[in-house]
Amino acid sequence: MTSSRERKPLRVLVAPDSFKGSLPASSVAASIAAGVRGAIPDALVTEAPMADGGEGSASAIAQGLGGSWQQVAVQDANGRRIEMPFAACTSPALGSFAVLDVAEIVGLPAAVAPPGARSTRGVGQAIRAIHERGFRTIALGLGGSSTNDAGAGLLAELAFICRDAAGRELDPVFDNLMQVDSVERRPGSEWLAELALIGLTDVTSPLNGPEGGSMIFGRQKGFGDLAQADGVLAHFAACCTRLLGEDRSRAAGAGAAGGLGFAVTVLGGSLRPGAQFVLEAHRLVPGAIDYDWVITGEGRSDAQTLLGKGPAMVARLARDSGIPVTLLSGAVEFDPALEAAFDGCLSIQPGPVSLEYAMQNAGTLLQQTARQVAALFMKARG
Repeated sequence: MTSSRERKPLRVLVAPDSFKGSLPASSVAASIAAGVRGAIPDALVTEAPMADGGEGSASAIAQGLGGSWQQVAVQDANGRRIEMPFAACTSPALGSFAVLDVAEIVGLPAAVAPPGARSTRGVGQAIRAIHERGFRTIALGLGGSSTNDAGAGLLAELAFICRDAAGRELDPVFDNLMQVDSVERRPGSEWLAELALIGLTDVTSPLNGPEGGSMIFGRQKGFGDLAQADGVLAHFAACCTRLLGEDRSRAAGAGAAGGLGFAVTVLGGSLRPGAQFVLEAHRLVPGAIDYDWVITGEGRSDAQTLLGKGPAMVARLARDSGIPVTLLSGAVEFDPALEAAFDGCLSIQPGPVSLEYAMQNAGTLLQQTARQVAALFMKARG
């Protein structure tokens, strides 16, 4: 005889991150969900696209909270005028707030200016424009940036004047930061005192040092001498420390987005793990999830996945709630700790394939793998 429990539809949470360069998190979730329904037609599947503070964070948060989209005109990292989207959201914890991805302004794919000439001024312009629309809390997804200026452009746009030894005002792009001799507060910046700024990070790197932003991420932004780049940001941070009376460069996440995390703390803002913020936006918190199975995923999984990335936080939440959790990824690099964190870590690739093939066919491969895993899950469940 079939029990009432066995007759209940399977409740599945699909909460993946994006497959960078291939599929946004929403498309990844939709592909996995389609595969699950293909094997289990009556399954109750909830899609909750994840992000960890990098690209796609604003979209994931807006989807979780039912936010609406607006645009403001800003300057990108190359100095060109662009229209930048941001989401207007409301949550029980924050009330009304705005959220944006800095990658929409200073993202690496759109960078054409030399690395040392790129500016974060546009991020400051976005903050001011959003504040002028009435928002007093603004969350920034800090990830995917092309800049490495410790947020100096943002700070100069909003709050500080940077001067050289002769007292001349400087445009503080990376190439000019070693010339900065002093930093002073910009008149008319008092409005920042009423602003709650939240930086959503996907890394815990401080601004400087062996684990700092320049040393870990500088090369992918086009910097060759990483030690020199690290020293440049340390010099600028020291100038800010003299003004503030305290060193904020050691904060976990200060090195995020080329030091934009540092700039957030200099302005009195806070840094939070982006994945945790997104989980809360989807109301996925301890004691509040009730599913039979959780599926997460990302483009590539390795030991770095466990360092605050979205899939790891989803897995921890599922495990704490006694729910089995499976990882589906474009590629999985074996790691004992990674394997222990999930009830199955699976690559969606059918065999040796080119990167181009894998990226172009990610949606189909996700759906096929999810269908196969779902069939196995139901068979094992009995």
